[in-house]
Amino acid sequence: MSHHDRSRMPAVALALGVALLLACGVSALFILRPSSNAARAQQLADARNRWLSRPIPHYRLVMQAPSWCRLDVEIQAEQVVRVFQNSCPNAPQTVTDMFAMISQLDSAAGTIFCAPAGCECTEVYYATVSYDQQLGFPRSISVRRERQTNWPELWRFFLAHGLPSCLTPIDTDVVNVLSMQPIL
Repeated sequence: MSHHDRSRMPAVALALGVALLLACGVSALFILRPSSNAARAQQLADARNRWLSRPIPHYRLVMQAPSWCRLDVEIQAEQVVRVFQNSCPNAPQTVTDMFAMISQLDSAAGTIFCAPAGCECTEVYYATVSYDQQLGFPRSISVRRERQTNWPELWRFFLAHGLPSCLTPIDTDVVNVLSMQPIL
């Protein structure tokens, strides 16, 4: 390999790296595209209908709410009748309470907020939920904060403080249901 060919290798590697990053970024836009408000509302309605179509009047629910604690409760007629364990900061919840929480988390889904460091980045918040396919109860509830660059404010922020991070943070776990057992 000649000296001339070796000197071009870093430039070629850089060009390939940039092309790969662009390809990943474009594909991430399509893969990570947030679900629409209407789609999330329909998923919630479908799940709630599955839950109501097979009423379970008495059940035991074990969950993490949030992920670092444990909540184990017995529920009858959508009222907590016994608490086996609660190391969580929140009060015990029923399935109906979780549906209400999802509605509340999604109530501001169309509102644009300034990110924590300032308005150089904007955020939208919404619930990401997985539902039990048969019974409809929420298996996991997280809050997603999608960030975008706010270009006019970004330049002001950049001149005063340097380059901000407008990367979308990881989802915040709200509830993870470990088990839901009907009591006969």
